[in-house]
Amino acid sequence: MKISICTLWTVALADVVAAFQLPFIGGLPISRPREQDYASGFTLRHVFVHGIDEHPQLHRRRDFSASYKPENGPTSFHVASQSKTVTRMKERSPNYMESYLHYSRTSGAVAIDFDWGDEDIMVPNITDRDTLVEFARITADAYVIDPSDDTWLDIGVPYNESGSFGWDSNGLRGHIFVDETNSTVIISIKGTSAAIFYSDGDTVASDKVNDNLLFSCCCARLSYMWSTVCDCYEKSYTCKQSCLESSLYAEDKYYRATLDIYRNITSMYPGANIWATGHSLGGAMSALLGRTYGLPTIAFEAPGEKLAAHRLHLPFPPIPESESTIWHIGNTADPIYMGVCNGPTSVCWLGGYAMETSCHTGLECTYDTVGDLKWHISISNHRIRPIIEMMLSYNSTPTCLPRESCQDCFDWQFV
Repeated sequence: MKISICTLWTVALADVVAAFQLPFIGGLPISRPREQDYASGFTLRHVFVHGIDEHPQLHRRRDFSASYKPENGPTSFHVASQSKTVTRMKERSPNYMESYLHYSRTSGAVAIDFDWGDEDIMVPNITDRDTLVEFARITADAYVIDPSDDTWLDIGVPYNESGSFGWDSNGLRGHIFVDETNSTVIISIKGTSAAIFYSDGDTVASDKVNDNLLFSCCCARLSYMWSTVCDCYEKSYTCKQSCLESSLYAEDKYYRATLDIYRNITSMYPGANIWATGHSLGGAMSALLGRTYGLPTIAFEAPGEKLAAHRLHLPFPPIPESESTIWHIGNTADPIYMGVCNGPTSVCWLGGYAMETSCHTGLECTYDTVGDLKWHISISNHRIRPIIEMMLSYNSTPTCLPRESCQDCFDWQFV
């Protein structure tokens, strides 16, 4: 049976758009007892938009008062936290970390023996169902279009860019939530806005480039028919490692933009406890940020980011993986989280997304929706709204475990 190219693209478009572009903006009630371990209400205080591509130094911020009330969704979020002893680098200022990241990619760089230390900090209580739901709702907030006018502060290098650059512009967006005492900050990084065809004034094109750069074996080189996102491919199943590392860290890509957002947050809230979160691509970026600076991180339905973490030479603490404070929340019916949305018949492939990785850093907290709820594996189970509804249907949270014996791109050689 022959299937027309038009039919394949139509199916892919419907499925991919359904999977990524429908955020949850409130409405599902959460019943919660009043307990002392629930942190003060987190409210949206800032939104950062960081330019990429031709405007990598464009960086703007919009501030909100603590009393800001969005037209849709909750005005504040409450999460349970608990004290935990974590191992992280004693020196981890942005200047130090970015100097290390630059050095690690130079020719002849040698492994650095970092000075690690144990700290008692507050971390989210991932065994509390309602806390995970609140974090999921925080990640969904990063997709929502702002209903009010645009008022942006230019905090990067001055640019002669259009004054309309803002909420829906082509770049990385981070929503910043702060508790009532300004002692804990949550960075929520926007995930993929996916579509087969590019749309003006949206992040679709850049999201796709970064997806294909982060989660493919070699620049999205799946066949000679694919347009690659970097020039590191050498020959059949052979890729240049140093080229990949430089491409991931490039000034006009999302990882560097994420580091700039973090630098600004630490300058605005010195000494604050910082957590990271995100959904899909945003979850992977939050996990990479958490790995860089030792931040407690909750990522939802993120593609495997472990390969990218190693290519960026991010520091891994000398502790058992079971002690990690990077938690990946996912479900067995999501092919992107499970790392099976690949191959010529997959929706990701048909949509032009080279999602070849499956390994995560940290711990995987996986709901067995296939076994428990009889869900079928579908990209529609990657969307944040059904994930929130699914989590509310469980009375408990899944056990968080490290992935055993996971290897990405085993058939490739990196030279």
